[in-house]
Amino acid sequence: MQEFTHEEIEQIWSSISHYVPDRQKVDCAVDFIKTLVDIGVPTKTIKAAGEYDEKLEEAIETVFEEEEYDEDEEE
Repeated sequence: MQEFTHEEIEQIWSSISHYVPDRQKVDCAVDFIKTLVDIGVPTKTIKAAGEYDEKLEEAIETVFEEEEYDEDEEE
């Protein structure tokens, strides 16, 4: 399987975000980021894509903050 680049993630997000109302973009972006994590896209690549869009960056921070919190709870 070929890995995504941050440019490809940005292009996909740009296409998606044009169809989502502003008030729902962060929620949509969070689901998008979680999907990328689930399919094994490297964290470094995902975080690099956040520099492109404010809503995407917010979603990335939210998702990875949740993951850190979940890991802390397991310990």
